[in-house]
Amino acid sequence: RVSPAAALSSRRQPLRQLALESCTSASAMASTPPVARKVLHELAEHGDVRLDSYYWLRDDSRSDPAVLAHLRAENDYTAALMSDVKHIEDEIFAEIRGRIKEDDTDVPLRRGQYYYYERTLTGKEYVQHCRRLVPTDGHITVFDAMPVGLDAPDEHIVLDENVKAEGHDYYSIGAFKVSPSGRLVAYGEDTNGDEAYTLYVIDAESGEYVGQPLKGVTSDIEWAGDDYLVYITMDSLHRPDKLVIVETISILR
Repeated sequence: RVSPAAALSSRRQPLRQLALESCTSASAMASTPPVARKVLHELAEHGDVRLDSYYWLRDDSRSDPAVLAHLRAENDYTAALMSDVKHIEDEIFAEIRGRIKEDDTDVPLRRGQYYYYERTLTGKEYVQHCRRLVPTDGHITVFDAMPVGLDAPDEHIVLDENVKAEGHDYYSIGAFKVSPSGRLVAYGEDTNGDEAYTLYVIDAESGEYVGQPLKGVTSDIEWAGDDYLVYITMDSLHRPDKLVIVETISILR
């Protein structure tokens, strides 16, 4: 008698074998992998000199033609190497995605006079940040639950990342912080993938920008009451640099 685990392993074995054979075949057919050229670069810090022959590959602007050409060559080589198992990759991806509930809402968090939560939509890559009024001023208990349905307070989408991501090849929000009063929202936006965020403040109701954005900050953002916003700047090497406390009144100007 064969156990379920053994039977499952037996069914998977041909797929594994096919993948290994395909990879071997593709490896033999793939062209020679691209080799990054060496350009000697000296880095001097604290009286110490370090030599880096591949420093030229660092391109924070994501626009250097030489770097982009090398990355395209790497991608082309990888595609050629894995071409024979592309259909297996697609099958695995489809199976993984099929097990994910795309249209979903996380557990609401009650803060002040609102419930806050995130929603994901079928076919969309990013979340919506939503809130709904608490219909009562009663104390929070273990039985507290956000009302839903026709009689529930209207849902308000504070920020839709799907809309913000339009026109960007990469998009990520590293922080989403609502002020204690619920009036303002501060969030850190990264459109390059370098984790150097631009800090925006918006009106929670209208979604309109408040003040000017602050560039080159980390994703560590906090409100100190309604009067102050705390964030951390980054230096030229994208390292946390200075802690800054800015008065809300200056943001509103």
